[in-house]
Amino acid sequence: MLAPVAALALLSLVLRRGAAPLRGQLSARTLAAAAGSFGAYALVLYALRLAPAPGVAAVRETSVVFATALAAPLLREPVTAPRLAGAASVAAGVALLALG
Repeated sequence: MLAPVAALALLSLVLRRGAAPLRGQLSARTLAAAAGSFGAYALVLYALRLAPAPGVAAVRETSVVFATALAAPLLREPVTAPRLAGAASVAAGVALLALG
């Protein structure tokens, strides 16, 4: 797992810069993002028990579609034609997998 690597990185940061940078980053939003990331990883592992890996991997990439859909309203990022085309390609690929 990644826990030993994360622990070493955390220890390295504390030894080099102290605990202040960590305290500055600790917030409810940070904890919610961490919980969401862990939950998403757990769901992928569970899905791998139920379905073949290629299909799970393809559906996992739909995060690109969600990121594109939320980029303009939430992050105020421009959704360019290439980004939209990439998201559409991912969605079409997942749809083809679902049909096949």
